Amino acid sequence: MSTLIRTIRHLPRPTIVRSATFTTSPRLRIKEDATREPHELEAKKNEQLEKQRQGKGHWHEELASSGEANVTADREKVHDHDSHMEELQKQTAQSSEKEHPHGKAE
Repeated sequence: MSTLIRTIRHLPRPTIVRSATFTTSPRLRIKEDATREPHELEAKKNEQLEKQRQGKGHWHEELASSGEANVTADREKVHDHDSHMEELQKQTAQSSEKEHPHGKAE
């Protein structure tokens, strides 16, 4: 019996190799859910800089990342909640109609 135990002890044991998987994702610099060409971004940037020189500059949500847009929306001061909600609903409906003209709301 002891010979059998010695033989079992000296059998090669299965080796388990664990490795971490390496993944990458594309680098998204501006709005994560929008695709833009570099020349479009450059044109918007130049337009924004020109407006700032004239003293008419303002923040452009379409150039911001989703995170920046969310933070700005969270910080917005709202005086009349009901009218603000109605305005947001109108903007959403208009945006949806622009993107999907065949599904216009009644």
